[in-house]
Amino acid sequence: MKKVIIIILSYSLVFVVGYLTVGIILHFAKPEVKMLPAFIEDALPEVEAETQLSLQQQSLEGMDYRLITPDKFDTTVPIYFNEDYNEANGIFCFRGNAQRNHPTRGVIQKRPSTIVLDWVFETAYDSRMTDFGVWGGGSGWTGQPLVIRWPEEQRKQLFQLDPAFLDRQQFKEVIVGSLSGNIYFLDFETGKATRPHLSIGNPIKGTVSVDPRMNGLMTVGQGIPNGDRFGAYLFDLFSGKEVDYRAGMDLSSRRLWGAHDSNPLFDAETGSLFWPAENGQIYKTVISEDKTFGATQKFNYGVRQRPDLGLEASMGAFKNLGFFGDNGGNVFCLNLTTMRPVWLFDNIDDTDASMVIELEDKTPFLYLGNEVDKQGPTGTAYIRKLNALTGKEQWHFSRPCSGSNVGGKANSGGVLATVLPGKEKANDLVFGIFSRTNNSMKGEFVAIDKQTGKERYSIAMDAYSWASPIDMYDKRGNCYIFFTDVYGTIYLIDGVTGAVIHKEKTGYVFESSPVAWGNRIVVGTRGKTILSFLVL
Repeated sequence: MKKVIIIILSYSLVFVVGYLTVGIILHFAKPEVKMLPAFIEDALPEVEAETQLSLQQQSLEGMDYRLITPDKFDTTVPIYFNEDYNEANGIFCFRGNAQRNHPTRGVIQKRPSTIVLDWVFETAYDSRMTDFGVWGGGSGWTGQPLVIRWPEEQRKQLFQLDPAFLDRQQFKEVIVGSLSGNIYFLDFETGKATRPHLSIGNPIKGTVSVDPRMNGLMTVGQGIPNGDRFGAYLFDLFSGKEVDYRAGMDLSSRRLWGAHDSNPLFDAETGSLFWPAENGQIYKTVISEDKTFGATQKFNYGVRQRPDLGLEASMGAFKNLGFFGDNGGNVFCLNLTTMRPVWLFDNIDDTDASMVIELEDKTPFLYLGNEVDKQGPTGTAYIRKLNALTGKEQWHFSRPCSGSNVGGKANSGGVLATVLPGKEKANDLVFGIFSRTNNSMKGEFVAIDKQTGKERYSIAMDAYSWASPIDMYDKRGNCYIFFTDVYGTIYLIDGVTGAVIHKEKTGYVFESSPVAWGNRIVVGTRGKTILSFLVL
């Protein structure tokens, strides 16, 4: 009997040791598998689970789609977005180019030490009540201004341009859509109106877009309905007139919602306009010779695993590939020539931060982030790096974030600010902002190593931010990052070290993304103002 007890105890000990050994190995190798008692798991160091690409992510499994193509629409004309979106003449779209990675122009003369407010422009204020509240003026998310240096030939064609600007050398014009429903035209140096504003009569939340061919075409997306129309607009800046309108309440779509917060892109070679809509469709439109919406092909899709439709993130494009993120958490790649999908990636939650592409050794990589929305009050927000050709994840970086209901409106946490790849001496870093971290209303700015996905440094922010950061450089290639938060604080840091150069609480509310040219920053605020700061 004694031998039997000894044998049983021996085998039990071997089993327990083996069980614990396997459990500890799995804890570190596959942290998503939990086989140890909770008190032992809690005592071991925490390890972040690696995201493995499922078959659904690597293939198109779960996606169904159809192309709605008009007769005689040529589906063989090559689309090719290169890395130049007429950048010498300005910022024509959200984040400055088709890859959404260049929101500034020019250089600053030396290492800056402070920021000063230089001019303030006051917009109209729309006090009408909509189904979604009063929107007022100024600008909201994304609300980025454009800055265009008009050559003399085009400048002379601009409608009702103030004669004082006709002969000014290096004349640069700010164009910004407002929550008041107006589109304003301002002198970059002084903030004075250069010509009368245009209007769609409805709140504009997103960023307007100007054709980089400088033919005068401008797109404006409506954010909120407050009248009979709800959709996408096309203006001619030479005539000063609205030349076309397309309803977003499209019966061919799978979602009846007309907003167009996503910022479209023009393909300069073919005259094609790519515009994702919140009704869940992507519109490929050939601009007609009379400067109106011409023949239009629609990409209509659904995803079984994540069915919530709506494209608010701005697409990124590289050569013939376009990259899209939607409200359900689907991120996918389209061949823009054929409008056929290439790959599908599960980004787990609402994806409003725009798609950012950067080349490394001739391979394009995609940077993206997700909100905490569908996950519930609390969840995980990720900044990810994918191989843009395959959709395979290279790394991810995460923070716990939260969202809530504020005044009847969803106030999402996570990543809403578009990710910013560093350049020059910050070429090995990528920057991002997490909103509402650790069950708070605060935010966190992070610098991540591009190759490893590991944190280089982080900066605790006074409040959360949906506004995208911008990078500025001096003549030696030193990098400086400017960003804001929703409670009015402005930040200027050394991009390489994270040292705070200037931090100041202002009386403004920032949701819009800024732009800069040289040492001048232009940014809109909630309320009724557009501001310009000088970095000195």
